[in-house]
Amino acid sequence: MAIARRWWLVMLAVLLAPMLVASSAVAEDGLALLQRIALGSRQLTYSGTFVYRSGGKVDTSRIAHSLSEGIEVERIEALDGSPREVLRAGSEVKCFFPEEKLVIIENRASQRGFPSLLPAGLGSLPEHYAIRSGGQGRVAGMRSRAVLLEPRDTLRYGHEFWMDAASGLLLKANLLGERGETLESFAFTQITIGGPLEQGALKPRFDSERVRVQQVRATEVKPEDMGWNFRTLLPGFRRVATMRRQTAPGNPESLHVVFSDGLASISVFIEPGGAGGEAEAVSNVGPVNVYRRQVGEHRLVVMGEVPALAVKRLGDGIEPRRK
Repeated sequence: MAIARRWWLVMLAVLLAPMLVASSAVAEDGLALLQRIALGSRQLTYSGTFVYRSGGKVDTSRIAHSLSEGIEVERIEALDGSPREVLRAGSEVKCFFPEEKLVIIENRASQRGFPSLLPAGLGSLPEHYAIRSGGQGRVAGMRSRAVLLEPRDTLRYGHEFWMDAASGLLLKANLLGERGETLESFAFTQITIGGPLEQGALKPRFDSERVRVQQVRATEVKPEDMGWNFRTLLPGFRRVATMRRQTAPGNPESLHVVFSDGLASISVFIEPGGAGGEAEAVSNVGPVNVYRRQVGEHRLVVMGEVPALAVKRLGDGIEPRRK
């Protein structure tokens, strides 16, 4: 069960993003490339194999994606370790763990595709990243172009994206630390873009009948009804989703708030429980920094692929709204 919970959190992060203010023609060119990447990942039909690296961990997965009558359908299957599979159809996400005979299902009005970029938030990126087009090269045998994003502050990481020059599909991505080191990367090793998918490519491979189904209930919440104040908002990050989540019947309901600058995202989980004397703590799982804090009778968890300073600053400004 622990493996299922860990992988579900990873896939939740993978699947969970104005006026154009451009600092230069180079930034405008970089933004145009980012827009192609964001649209390509949603509108194109493709299938392939990609490798994900974080720290000393390496995972290989197979992906198939299609857009049919305006609805995205996507299947991701882990090829290493215990069998795992994610199937997304529109707003419904199913996560299969066959060895545990478990399927986790969640329906979400707000979602992020794979790879994840938020087209609506790209216009403000030049305020917080220096964007420039990079060189050309080859990834998975495809002619590729690079886009580089360097953060203008200490609240976000840098990024290096490599896109297919013909279609705009993202083929390789590196998350870069403050010294330019690679914190996390994913890259296709084989990819087919366009054309019909193989028969059954979007069907689950595992038996979904004789399993335990865990339905995650997620209900959208109006910001004025969430009962909490966020006193310290981070520059460039706006709230893109607010929901109440219940992982299983009988489990406590938690508030889940997502902030994004159009590229990086931060999730805030607030749930009842915990001891009043628990100490604040910052930890990390690869490039994901996690800040835990106790506020009265509630436990706060703030997490995202951003520097520890960002999750702590946001978390320290959260307080219950006075009635």
